[in-house]
Amino acid sequence: MKTFVMCFVMLVSAFASAEMKEPAFQTEETELLAVVTGSTNLNDRVTACQELGHRGTDVSVPVLAALLTDQTDAPLFHAARYGLQNIPGDAAAAALRAAADRLAAGRKIAVQTTLRLRANPVPEGYCGKPAARGARSPLQRGDPAVVPGLIAAALQNGEEARLAVRSLVGFPGTALDDQLIAMLAETPERAHLAASVLGGRRVRKALPALVHLVKESKNAVLRRDACRALASLCKAQEDLPLLLGLLRDNPADGELSGALIRVLGQAFTVPRSRIEIRDAQYGNVAAKRVLDVTDRVRAMVDLGASSILVNNRLAGAGGFDRDIAPGIPKELCLRYSIDGQPDQTLIVRELREATLVEPRLLEEVAVPFFEAYAASSGELRKALRHILAQLERRGRVEDVKGVSYRSIFNGKDLSGWSQQDGFWSVKDGIVTGESTAGHPCKPNHHLVYTAEELTDFELLAEFRLSPGANSGIQLRCKKQFVGDNGYQADMNGGGNYVGFLYHPRQHLVGERGADVTLAADGSKTVERFADGKGLQKLFRVKEWNQIRVKVEGRSVNVWINGVRTTSVTDAREAFLPDKGHIALQLHQGPPMTVEFRNLRLRD
Repeated sequence: MKTFVMCFVMLVSAFASAEMKEPAFQTEETELLAVVTGSTNLNDRVTACQELGHRGTDVSVPVLAALLTDQTDAPLFHAARYGLQNIPGDAAAAALRAAADRLAAGRKIAVQTTLRLRANPVPEGYCGKPAARGARSPLQRGDPAVVPGLIAAALQNGEEARLAVRSLVGFPGTALDDQLIAMLAETPERAHLAASVLGGRRVRKALPALVHLVKESKNAVLRRDACRALASLCKAQEDLPLLLGLLRDNPADGELSGALIRVLGQAFTVPRSRIEIRDAQYGNVAAKRVLDVTDRVRAMVDLGASSILVNNRLAGAGGFDRDIAPGIPKELCLRYSIDGQPDQTLIVRELREATLVEPRLLEEVAVPFFEAYAASSGELRKALRHILAQLERRGRVEDVKGVSYRSIFNGKDLSGWSQQDGFWSVKDGIVTGESTAGHPCKPNHHLVYTAEELTDFELLAEFRLSPGANSGIQLRCKKQFVGDNGYQADMNGGGNYVGFLYHPRQHLVGERGADVTLAADGSKTVERFADGKGLQKLFRVKEWNQIRVKVEGRSVNVWINGVRTTSVTDAREAFLPDKGHIALQLHQGPPMTVEFRNLRLRD
């Protein structure tokens, strides 16, 4: 990894004189029309149509009107409709009316909707001169007289029903809410409609009626609708106890689990951090196609971005993509600092997200969730474990009190653990592995957690190593006290190996800063997500460090001091068995001391 970063910097410097320049591209009406009529890129044409809604005049109307056909690609059709909706004047309105007369049902209704929207107030930020505005319709005024017709239409099928539901969701005022709540106690069809609309309207006072439906209804579809409505209008900080109570009564209900995932998913926040972008390069070094995008990325961060989508838009201008190396995979290489900490380097392939600051679940939400987790068992524990796994895909879910983990070390002796030759002991409540000149360790010896075999698990521990020590944690290994077997989360006193995944038959297979995939035939794919040398700085020499290891299915992930360092997905059962033990390693070599404490496990 170090060699790659050095080469990257050298190549960027070498090609500085040939650096690609930003195109002199001004998104005025003539340029936008040229993109609409001449580009073969659908995304560019869609963007240009949308921009014409803000910059276009009567000159743009014929071009956009020509796209209002039943054969036009849907994104382009709707973008042209949007453009004409916002261009003032009679020409655009006439073009829309003409299209409505000749289009088939679905697109006819869409254009008719556009014509109605032209009568609404001018959108915020509109650049052109407003057209004359007509009187507001009864629907826009919130006239109760139109509600029965809307409900009757919404109970039907097809495009008209969909539009009627949208009108009910957006119906002004609160007079409709009581009527919808009453409908929850009527026929399943009317209750289904009411639940859907109440969720869309975020009607908080509907909570008791929706909870009653979830608890009492025998209609599976209606219960599903009620759960989805709860997911839309519940708030994590206020309603988590309510949702956990419902799940406790019916832990096998997947819709309730889904509702909790949605509600808790809204309780993630990005910690306020000062991000300083030092350097950002986008392209392909080997192909000598590299563009300095530091200013662009810096501007995104200044506007509040905590992650960057890596795609050709980074190299473009005026909102359009620009492929600087057609047909060749590209990467974004970022060097940045957070809150004045040492610089770190992040390398992310295109079409991935470069996350600078990881979102975290709010502590005031995480604490009651994990307390419920700790008190659960059976089906409820299984459901909460599933919810936790889904939340961890969205960001960091910190168990601040460790209530979801169980200790696998009693702090007094090695009960549940086994060894050979007496290298391991407990000193001052710490699991200690020690070799001396009088009692040398050779070959490698292990302290094996023999109390149980494990399949999928998450291990959390703290470790401290003497400067010359070498150690590791074996994962799904055999009950073998001498000699290595299976995957190992590697570590050493100097930090060179900390954060790697090691295998005795493949050595440092899990590179620090990389996601590694091994196919059934042993072929290896590596995708970098960070600079390995930079990640080494996470390790604190001669101090206590935290390691987190998650083994799930065919994958192993490692975190050091809260930051992910590597992952390996191995399809070969001979290398990663379906189950096995955990073992702590004392490596052969000169006298050394390795220490572990707070050894905790989550199944």
